[in-house]
Amino acid sequence: MQKTIKDLIDISQYAGSRADYTQGGGGNTSVKNNDNGTMLIKASGYRLVDINETTAFVAVDKNKIYNYYNSVDLSVEKDYEKESAEVSKSSVVPLQGIQTLRPSVEVGFHAILKKYVIHTHSVYANILTCSQEGEALAEKLFKDKDFGFIFLPYINPGFELTLAMKNKIDCYVKETGKYPEVIFMKNHGLVVTGDYIDRVKAVNTDVNETIRNYFGLGDDFRSVTLVATETGFKSETKIVTDFVKNNVLDKAVLDETPLYPDQLVYLNNILAHSPNTMVVKDGTVYYNTDIKQATTLEETLAAYLFVVTTVKNANLTVSTMNEKEVYFINNWEAEKYRRSVK
Repeated sequence: MQKTIKDLIDISQYAGSRADYTQGGGGNTSVKNNDNGTMLIKASGYRLVDINETTAFVAVDKNKIYNYYNSVDLSVEKDYEKESAEVSKSSVVPLQGIQTLRPSVEVGFHAILKKYVIHTHSVYANILTCSQEGEALAEKLFKDKDFGFIFLPYINPGFELTLAMKNKIDCYVKETGKYPEVIFMKNHGLVVTGDYIDRVKAVNTDVNETIRNYFGLGDDFRSVTLVATETGFKSETKIVTDFVKNNVLDKAVLDETPLYPDQLVYLNNILAHSPNTMVVKDGTVYYNTDIKQATTLEETLAAYLFVVTTVKNANLTVSTMNEKEVYFINNWEAEKYRRSVK
């Protein structure tokens, strides 16, 4: 188990230490221990960089979740979202000396994938997933790579996404004879999976660098800059400051272009229910809160602006979530829980 924990820390630090890969509590990682059937996965609401030997992850019975998705009978009318959530919660395996936490809301699809899983909300991948031309661009950029990939339409996280991912993978394997190591999720993010830790990290880097180089993007967005004020912090991240000096940034603007769930969970939710926490005044964004929440908001805002701006500058068409999809995220119990974790 110690090797499994070490590997989880490794891939979590790799993916979580860069704001262009993950923002705030977004993204998740997992590692399966094939000797005992457990899977270690990031706990809901925590940051990837929070994960260490005793914190911010949880063990689950991978086989229990895997078997559920392989035997689910959709002909029976029931609340599958609720049922699958109960299966995930009941699969938690207590570990001595480690606080028992709630698994990531995406524990379902982690359970059906390979040994190592890195799921990020990479700004580079989301240039593709948040543009109408993204799937065609993915085919152009990655058709000759030595890894297979699939491109999923937007699907509500949780039960629906896991089942759709499983079906798409099964079809891909049947058609090509190989397993897709890369999964693009429309208006959501990137998943890279495999049985070897170095390979998974290398493929993840390759995907991101290929997109970054294609669009001629600089390599200066790996972290955000916040400066302390009397009431909290103010933004000095170039992406953010450049935008607010010349554009209006308020809840109406964000509501008009809902890109992906994390934007709704953090930015839109804050402006709707706690507007004094994030204030735009005289061309500057102020966060009247602690450093953890300020960092989450700043990273999420910077990533959002990076994606929208890059898509538009590339003469691509921004693809947004629809009203029904937005409603689901805003009212999903799992996301309400994730918002509540401090």
